Amino acid sequence: MSPSPARSKPPPPQLSLLMNPLPDPPDENDHMFSPQIYEDEHGFLNSTHTQTDAITLILEKINEIEKQLHHQNLPSELTTLLNRLCDKVESLAAKQSETDKAIGAILKRLDQLENQPTNKQKETNKPTATAQTPTPTDQNKFKKYSIVIRTKFGATKPFAGKTTQEAYNRVNKALMEVNAKHDNNPIRIKAIIKYPSGDVRLFTRTRAEAKWLLDNRATWTHVADPVFVTSPTSYPVIAHSCPTFLDFEDEISRNAFLHQNEIPKEKVLRIRWLGHPKEDEKSHGSIVIQLTDKITAQQLLRGGLVFDGTFMQTMPYTPGPAQCFNCLKTGHQAHMCKNDPTCIKCGEKHLPQTCDDPSYIPSIKRCIRCINADKQLNGTADKYEEKYRHSCLSQQCPIRQMEIQQLIANSQNHGE
Repeated sequence: MSPSPARSKPPPPQLSLLMNPLPDPPDENDHMFSPQIYEDEHGFLNSTHTQTDAITLILEKINEIEKQLHHQNLPSELTTLLNRLCDKVESLAAKQSETDKAIGAILKRLDQLENQPTNKQKETNKPTATAQTPTPTDQNKFKKYSIVIRTKFGATKPFAGKTTQEAYNRVNKALMEVNAKHDNNPIRIKAIIKYPSGDVRLFTRTRAEAKWLLDNRATWTHVADPVFVTSPTSYPVIAHSCPTFLDFEDEISRNAFLHQNEIPKEKVLRIRWLGHPKEDEKSHGSIVIQLTDKITAQQLLRGGLVFDGTFMQTMPYTPGPAQCFNCLKTGHQAHMCKNDPTCIKCGEKHLPQTCDDPSYIPSIKRCIRCINADKQLNGTADKYEEKYRHSCLSQQCPIRQMEIQQLIANSQNHGE
């Protein structure tokens, strides 16, 4: 019987440990040795703690090997492996130390940035001066309020031949004579401007004083200059279905109408017919009442008017397009007119105040504009024809009607 082959002895524990001194390299799924990545309070990835644990474990294994191999002669191959392993561990430890220093510097810088106040915090924490908002009185301390009082076209210009200083003194003297006050404070103007058209601009201290001068101009302008006559502020109200047998030129008929409606006659500036309902042989027509008191006008608008049992509905009166008294055209006023004057009496290029046409009869109406238009078209026109028997300022004038329609069309086109 042949002898059995000798079994190889297992290596001693020391050599077994040397042959496999470390655990197998960790794979991607080994969570024991793979770096545990986490997000710290600064929001970046940090694996320092896990790497340190791995190096510490390697050093412990090496120390254990050194203890077991103490006083033993190692093979040269094994010694070379141990030396290489030690060099590798020292290199990793050095890199780990540098990494720790870099991360420490980053964390320190992040802490500094976190503790540094932002721009918004600077603005919030910055002490601000408590600036006081100026009152309207302070804002308007040096502001001058003004009004313009127009002079009627063709009328004598006020303060003619007077200097600005003389006109200024005369206005303040007139305000003193009429005892002009607002809130028990006397009203005085601060400055005055005279325009070539005859209009006058007055500067006051407050808006309320300027409004008082405008609303009460009829009480003081003629005192400052006898030719400076102005009409008071009026509030027109139109009433429909008024019987045409009423004659408002007659004082008795006018007072009876005002008495039935409880309207003080001193608050009525004028009552006139709208159009010519009597000449057109109509039984009823519309009237325009111009009042000097705003409250009375509002009362008439709310309650209407009555006369001998007839109720008349009232409405605010809105006048039509302005008509120039200089050139007689529609769409602008005389103080803004740049055209040559047209005489309402004879149609020539001069003011009616200087006209001496002997054929002009005030009681006979004739439209100079229609007459001049036919003269330009046909070369001649009979000014006594029936088609000219209307005023060039009335709504019946064909030329005025055509101009109004043109203004309406222009406004609609402008709106589009």
